[in-house]
Amino acid sequence: MRPSAPQPELADDPRHLPVLADAVVAALRPVAGERFLDATCGLGGHAARVLAAGASVVGVDRDPAARAIAGERLAPFAGRFTQRAGTFAAVAAECLLHHEHFHGILMDLGVSSVQLDDHGRGFSIRAEVRADFRMDPTSGEDATDLIDRLDESELADVLFQFGEERRSRRIAKAIKRERAAGGCTTAAELAETVRAAVPGHHPRHPALRTFQALRIAVNDELDELKRMLDLLPDLLLPGGRAVVISFHSLEDRLVKHGFRDQLAAGRLAAIARHPVVADDAELSVNPRASSAKLRWATRHPAPPAPGIQSPVSSLP
Repeated sequence: MRPSAPQPELADDPRHLPVLADAVVAALRPVAGERFLDATCGLGGHAARVLAAGASVVGVDRDPAARAIAGERLAPFAGRFTQRAGTFAAVAAECLLHHEHFHGILMDLGVSSVQLDDHGRGFSIRAEVRADFRMDPTSGEDATDLIDRLDESELADVLFQFGEERRSRRIAKAIKRERAAGGCTTAAELAETVRAAVPGHHPRHPALRTFQALRIAVNDELDELKRMLDLLPDLLLPGGRAVVISFHSLEDRLVKHGFRDQLAAGRLAAIARHPVVADDAELSVNPRASSAKLRWATRHPAPPAPGIQSPVSSLP
């Protein structure tokens, strides 16, 4: 069945254009009656495409603001859309505990445009508020507390490991010095401290890697992804499809090697040989898709009944 077009009010919402949406639908191939897990539902852009095909979706997000927006936007699909709060690995483990399985699973690992654009959340390098960086602002240690808790060497290790920042020690030294003097009280001040620590011309703002590293550390993003990848084959029904969209090299490496290891172990039947990326047409309307990479995987189908030949299928 060819998926029908998403609802206009969802597709045209300037707050959130789901990246690689056509590729997601092509890989998941949703049809009426199937059940999907959107493990990073966000504002519901991808879920809307799956729901428009007649399938059901369980949407997961740890951000209460995102859940509220998704619930409102996807209200027309209320009979087939439900939400669960929490990290995707925790919800996935709970699903397995209750023997819940899905025809397809989607993970979009990017920070939503609403989170980036809401300066009150402190994700942006221009935000004149405390550097928070938590996906769930009601739980856990924020970025400012993390900076204060770590010593200079530990902070440098975080910046290098999670931000792949080559100048991590110089930046960590500057941040700790400013914090000791009462500075870096806002995300914007933190960004300016990083800029001052690494003078010269930069094609991108020099604080972006630092912000990425702190966000990953605060939200335990990479360990969360590892846990989810390990659970993913068991969550899929026989023949089920999984799609993961990553936005930086650390995530993409984990997904690529995780899928390869599971394929070698016989837990998956097929994986993408190469990632799918946005074409020029998508980039012209959604520049944030420039770093997105989509990888898919499938679980082995159920064994055919005796005397029945199993059909051969392939993904794009």
